[in-house]
Amino acid sequence: MYRLIECITQEHLFGLVALAATVCLMGSLLTVRLARRMVTSNGRRRQWQLFLAGMIGGTTIWSTHFVAMLAYNPGYPHGYEPVLTLLSLAVAFSGVLASLAILAYWRSAINLIAGGFLLGLSIAAMHYMGMLAYKLPGELVWDASILRASILFGGIFSALAFHRVKHPTTKYCWIGGGILMFLAINAVHFIGMTAFEIELSPLVEVPEQILPDTTLGIMVFGVTTILFFVGFVGMSIETNVEKEALARVDHIASHDQLTGLPNRVMLTRKADGFSKALAEDPTYRLAVVSIDLRKFKEINDLRGNRAGDAVLIQIARRLLLSCDSGEVVARTGGDEFVVVKPGLRRLDEVRAFCDRLLAQIAEPIMFHESPIAVSVAIGVASSLEDGTEFPGLLQKADLAMHRAKATPGFDCIFYNSEIDRQNRDRLVLLNDLRHAASRGELELYYQLQNDVCTGAGVGFEALLRWNHPDRGRISPSEFIPLAEESGLIRDLGLWVMKTACREAARWDRPLGIAVNVSPQQLAQPSFVEQLSDILIETALAPERLEIEITEASIIDDQDHALKIMHRIRKMGVRIAMDDFGTGFSSLAMLQAFPFDKIKIDQGFIRDVHLFSERAAIVRATLLLGNALKIPVLAEGVEVANELSFLRRERCQFVQGFFFGKPMPVEEARALACDASEAKVS
Repeated sequence: MYRLIECITQEHLFGLVALAATVCLMGSLLTVRLARRMVTSNGRRRQWQLFLAGMIGGTTIWSTHFVAMLAYNPGYPHGYEPVLTLLSLAVAFSGVLASLAILAYWRSAINLIAGGFLLGLSIAAMHYMGMLAYKLPGELVWDASILRASILFGGIFSALAFHRVKHPTTKYCWIGGGILMFLAINAVHFIGMTAFEIELSPLVEVPEQILPDTTLGIMVFGVTTILFFVGFVGMSIETNVEKEALARVDHIASHDQLTGLPNRVMLTRKADGFSKALAEDPTYRLAVVSIDLRKFKEINDLRGNRAGDAVLIQIARRLLLSCDSGEVVARTGGDEFVVVKPGLRRLDEVRAFCDRLLAQIAEPIMFHESPIAVSVAIGVASSLEDGTEFPGLLQKADLAMHRAKATPGFDCIFYNSEIDRQNRDRLVLLNDLRHAASRGELELYYQLQNDVCTGAGVGFEALLRWNHPDRGRISPSEFIPLAEESGLIRDLGLWVMKTACREAARWDRPLGIAVNVSPQQLAQPSFVEQLSDILIETALAPERLEIEITEASIIDDQDHALKIMHRIRKMGVRIAMDDFGTGFSSLAMLQAFPFDKIKIDQGFIRDVHLFSERAAIVRATLLLGNALKIPVLAEGVEVANELSFLRRERCQFVQGFFFGKPMPVEEARALACDASEAKVS
């Protein structure tokens, strides 16, 4: 240790040693930084970073050695052999490149040790080749033990540096790796400088073709400057490319690709700022406006997805035009938008904004020279009246928007406590519905389906009823939409199917049983298997079961629905199109899908004998069914005149209060077991 200190302090010029250390530290940090990026990247980017790191690392080792050699003063004339001097640069570059390649591409568990010691050997090879290039009137007599120690220390520090590169524990571990590489280079050099003694000899002459210190200094400075410049420029370019790539990825992740608006991810980021402002400044006010396009799905289904995209783009533009600087507009869902209006003073400002927005949206959107009418439902919550927590304001605005969407004639609704109460009631009701079947609160009612000509009963439709222990009988129009929104409809539908098939299998007469199937059920991959299991379990003949589906069940994924329907028919189960006439593509559906029955919606049957438009629609449907050889059932028959009209028009089947209201299971069982009671003249 004393010899090492003496070598550095007594035999070297301090200024040049400090310069060598500075060059070494900067180059080591830069090399390790590039190596860290290299091991986390792939493809050509990894290859480019490998080349840059190898070039800068090799230059660092070479320039550190020769700047430190310029600081060394043996007291004798000396110089440097030019070929070996330049060859040592190639050795440094190739050695660093090879060691980094092991770190990057070798998957073995010992790659850190192998790559690290190869780097240490490369540093030593460059150092001792550089010493071979050192010429003076004498010989260098080496101490092999010290020489080996310099190589060992270089390998140990290099392996530790590679460990910091490969397995960082913090984002600043690359600095520790750079310091370890700095120690590896300097350990090899200065321990190596203590490993020799100079023996002067008159027999040894210094060659004339050598590089003096001045020339070497200029060459080292020039080569180092050029290579470091190339390395820094390359790293700068690579860093900028990486930043741009990350910025593009971040923009894609935080913005809607169709409209260019911020998405829910970006809104969540901005929410932190809004929450902080609301918490820290009692005078800070903002409003959250939640916007939903009404009947957007119909636009997609009628006009196609391109038309829907055009509508969304135009709505986004109109929202931006309606907003002032500092206000945030985001697309948070398929047809949902959110506007945040900070700096609010009065609610009248929000009302004026909503009125302005509604006026702009009321203007038809042109698509291929055809106008598309669009309307929206708007919900508003503000920190003036609805709390100062931004996530809560978002939720309340969303609740108000859904209330506006469900309330005909109301385009904009401001949040109030009644909405909150109803939402809590809705959640309680949903929780009760989850347990209704296990608690025995659900039951099926059965409505008779009759032959028009004879009045004889031909089957029943199973209708779900819920007897709530506290609220009594709850209307299906209240709990079925709730089940559909929550996904609970799948479990309820399975319960209905099992219960109806089990009951029908007990009847003496082989009457049909019709069961409604929701779109979510039909979309289940396991639906056909579940249906088959139920038929086997209940021993119900497949031809007695009829499932009723609406256009909503098949419009979104027609290819999948068609495959499922063909599998169901192969089982022998019949399929009916429910609520015919209320959709917008019924004719196409009848041609494309294998229906066994058409059910005309009751809205067309009510007072059909009084309204010529309804009569025309019913006649057209009956003619269509006759042409396609598909029997037709009319729903909602309540008076004799409606039945008479259907008889005249040769409708095959009817269902409605005229033949009886939906009945509990005991009454239906009695009719199904007594043929004489199942006929109405």
